[in-house]
Amino acid sequence: MEKNNVKRKPLSECIVKPGEKSPYASLLVDLAFKKAFNPDKPVSRQNLVNLLNDLLEPQLKRPIVNVKTRNVAHNLSGSKESRTAIFDLHCEDDMGNLIEIEVQIRRMTNLLNRLAFYASEMVANQAEPGNNWNYKIKPTYVIAFTQHTMFEDERIVHRATVVDLETGEQFLDTYNFTAIELSKVPFFIEAGASSLRKWLFFFRFLDKLKELPAELDEEKFEHLTESSKVSNFSKEEFEVYQKMHHEKWDHNLMGEAFLEDYADLVNAKVTEGVLDKTREIARDMLAEGDSVEKVARITHLSEDIVREL
Repeated sequence: MEKNNVKRKPLSECIVKPGEKSPYASLLVDLAFKKAFNPDKPVSRQNLVNLLNDLLEPQLKRPIVNVKTRNVAHNLSGSKESRTAIFDLHCEDDMGNLIEIEVQIRRMTNLLNRLAFYASEMVANQAEPGNNWNYKIKPTYVIAFTQHTMFEDERIVHRATVVDLETGEQFLDTYNFTAIELSKVPFFIEAGASSLRKWLFFFRFLDKLKELPAELDEEKFEHLTESSKVSNFSKEEFEVYQKMHHEKWDHNLMGEAFLEDYADLVNAKVTEGVLDKTREIARDMLAEGDSVEKVARITHLSEDIVREL
């Protein structure tokens, strides 16, 4: 795609207004994600290469040139609980690295342990019968996008690998983790922001835009927005997308239902931990664009407290 010589508007003029619909699909819905980042089609494959290079840059020995779909073996444990993410994508790059992307919008316990389990499966499934394999293990990369808080700090992206405890140097490259907390991504972007920061903005807010803003005017993001247009969906795909999108919001609304059912508990003099959780839910709702009045009504916090969050 050639870069359009279009004068882009600032972000403030590219946000959908109440009653308007974005031409772009949410990248947090399975069908939209996999259409935008399908390793088996040229345009979406390039989207995936761009994403992985920007996302994994500190962890890669050299940039990724190509990717292909990785056939996934059945998990060794046989557990039906091995796959609890809303969806995932499995691929292998031109260096033989095995990559798995998980998108998780539900609040889950032991999410980090789950990621370790997924990586362990990717390693164990590389075993070959016979005596000639000699443990030739390809590096694995597990990338997790979550809409809920995992770490009590301000960092959006956390990276981990196996390191020497004394030197801090990488001990082996078998396991590499990247955890991304989309709830911490603010609804603004600067033209000089890093490519990683721009990708994170897209993941959280693409379906809140009506056109590509000046702050994101780069060829790779033009490719992405074109790949993410709802108008590219067939009738059947659009129906599936709508169903998935509604299910996504149903999971989010479960949190609201809980608070409504237990309003007396929230209003009582409960422990600080419960109050902290209520504030966290309130912050998530505000970040998703809910009004102060609605957040106050659902969480039973005062409007003054909600405004201070």
